[in-house]
Amino acid sequence: MINALIEFHRRLATIIGLLIIALVVVIVVDATGRFLLNKPLPGSVEMSRIALAWILFLSLAYGQIQGVHVRVEIFFSRYSPRLRRTAGTLTALISMLFFGFLTYAGWDMFQESYNVSETIPAPIWLPYWLPKLAMPIGFALLVLQLGIEAVLFAAGKNPGNA
Repeated sequence: MINALIEFHRRLATIIGLLIIALVVVIVVDATGRFLLNKPLPGSVEMSRIALAWILFLSLAYGQIQGVHVRVEIFFSRYSPRLRRTAGTLTALISMLFFGFLTYAGWDMFQESYNVSETIPAPIWLPYWLPKLAMPIGFALLVLQLGIEAVLFAAGKNPGNA
């Protein structure tokens, strides 16, 4: 199951990469239209913000798998293996609780925005719930990854090597 989740996140990373490329294309087209043709791409700033929300939130769990999130390594690396295991498990569980709350709050924000058909004030119609949906999905994936790491730490395995 862990390997399937890692493969899922690798594919998600590919999608994120494609989103970044699309974002660059939108910005280049907008800048070219604005400065050469005096006609910018309508809604390009808003589309960029939506893409950035998805890029940011979908990257969280993949960053956790890769071990690139900030932690105080100077202390963690000096712990005994048992204390390292305990600290890793506790950190993962506390993080799960925190990001679980953010998942719930993000879902409420998305649902409210969706229910009232909130739109982004832009030259083109863009639903405001679209970037808001990125938050609960990204945090839910992170909570799932943190749960796997908590189990691995508790079992005495290093999540980075699993």
